Amino acid sequence: MAPRSARSAPRERWTEFDAVRGRAVATASGTVLEIGAGTGGNFEDFARGITWIGLEPHAPSRATLQQKARAQGHLRDVLAARSERIPLEARSVDSVVGTFVMCSVDDVAATLAECRRVLAPGGRLVLVDHLAAAPGTGTRRLQNLITPLSRRIDKGCRYNREITDEITAAGFSEVTADWHRVAVFPGVAIPCAVHTARA
Repeated sequence: MAPRSARSAPRERWTEFDAVRGRAVATASGTVLEIGAGTGGNFEDFARGITWIGLEPHAPSRATLQQKARAQGHLRDVLAARSERIPLEARSVDSVVGTFVMCSVDDVAATLAECRRVLAPGGRLVLVDHLAAAPGTGTRRLQNLITPLSRRIDKGCRYNREITDEITAAGFSEVTADWHRVAVFPGVAIPCAVHTARA
C-alpha cells in the first residue's frame, strides 16, 4: 500500500485510533524489540509466543515497565538505553515496534538506522505516531507553536515531526503509511499514522 495523504482520511476519536494501534502492535512476531516501551501500555496487544525486549531510557517509566514485564512472564531484561544506540547485536530481532516514540527521539535518522541494524533481513518495522499536518495549515501552525513547550514538559515530544520520507531514506523496503485524522480538541484533528516496513 502506498502512503496516502492524512488530509483524505476521515476524522476519528482517540479510542478508534487506539484500536488501530493495538492491531498494528499485534502484527509483530518472533523476537520483538519495543523501543520507547514506556510503562508497558502495549503488553496486552502483543501476540502470544513472542520474545519481548524493551528499550526505555526514562528511569521512572523503566521501573514500572520492569515490574509489568515480570508480571507478563517476559524473561528478557528491559534495556536502559536510547533508540539512537541500541545495545543489541546486528540482525538479532525479528520485529521492532515503537508507538508514539519517534516524536521524542533526538535523532530520527540514527534511530531508524539502529532499528534497521538490529532487524534480521526481512524483519518488520512497526511505528505508530502522531505527525505533522500539511505545511501552511492552521493545525501545522498550532503544532509549531506548542512543540517548544511539549519538548520541555513531555519527554521531548515534537508535534511537528515528519518521518515517512526518513523511513525510506534509512534503507527500509515495502514502506507503507496508513494515515488517520484524530480529534484532539473541538475543531482540531491531528494526523496520525501507522508505518510498516521491511529491513
